Amino acid sequence: MFTACEEDVTLDVPGAATIDLGEEFDPLDGVEVSGADLEDVDVLENPAFDNEVVNHYVFTYTVNGESATRDVYVQVDELTGTYQVTDEGDDGTTYGPYPVNVSKGNEYNELRFNEWLYDDIIVNANVIGEEIDIPEQNFIVDGADITISGTGNYDGEAGVILELHYKDDWEGEVLEGTSTFD
Repeated sequence: MFTACEEDVTLDVPGAATIDLGEEFDPLDGVEVSGADLEDVDVLENPAFDNEVVNHYVFTYTVNGESATRDVYVQVDELTGTYQVTDEGDDGTTYGPYPVNVSKGNEYNELRFNEWLYDDIIVNANVIGEEIDIPEQNFIVDGADITISGTGNYDGEAGVILELHYKDDWEGEVLEGTSTFD
């Protein structure tokens, strides 16, 4: 009479991964399992993974009672570059086009807009999900106190910024408008 020994299951998941917008990602690439088949590993994503949306995704892997997690970041790098920008204020006044250099910040989801709206300033933004968020920032331009904030959107498939909707407060005179990025 023979008895089979059950092998303990071990699950080995690679560390965090950072990919560019649109880059293919196979969540099982590099995952190793013994005592079970790789096809038996369940993978849950939070939030649902989309390689065309900048975000921090958490992948949870489970098989036969074993589990592990992995952080995956889709980063903003593809949104950087020099754009021609046209501004339209809420009063209908149009400015531009003028060049704006967009670079990456220190984190996977940070952008820096160099000389957007005003010369010699850098406006910082965060990209989470499908939205660009520009938290309120203060500057001094030509001796005047300026506050800028706003939101925007981008096309993750094309890897380009589309629009920023801004609020520009020049010492109490508020201008709201939209910057279109080409």
